[in-house]
Amino acid sequence: MSESAAHPDTAVTDYLAERQCARQWRGFLRALAAEFAEALPAADLRALLRRVGARFAVEAPLPALQTLDELQDAFSRVWLAQDWGWVALAQQADHVAIRHEATPLVAAFGPGSEAWAGGFLEGAYQHWFDRQGAPGLQVRQAGAPDRWGGFAFRLGR
Repeated sequence: MSESAAHPDTAVTDYLAERQCARQWRGFLRALAAEFAEALPAADLRALLRRVGARFAVEAPLPALQTLDELQDAFSRVWLAQDWGWVALAQQADHVAIRHEATPLVAAFGPGSEAWAGGFLEGAYQHWFDRQGAPGLQVRQAGAPDRWGGFAFRLGR
């Protein structure tokens, strides 16, 4: 019995996760990621992607917002307009939990990018939170992304 027959959800999940990045871009982005990964250590790639994410956020400015619900809705509108998923924010005792679902980052950059691809989202969220009056707080990834492009972050000290 084949693995996909034994686990039908695995074949469907793999198929759908791969489709998060348009075929026309997948080869180019994976080649670009491979060149970056050969030239730079993962920490430098993460830093580069943070800068790219911040630049993206500069080009997608948000109005002044008052609540986490308003921020969550504004962030999600930006991402949904790009087919980059959505976000959920949750206030915790010592941080704000940021859960970004369904990004195409890992599907676009391929295996091995999990260590640095989330830097893009860190940079975007950092820029937006700084502009909302939260300078001094840092956005940091909290764990590895899931196979669907879901990333967890923390905003805190």
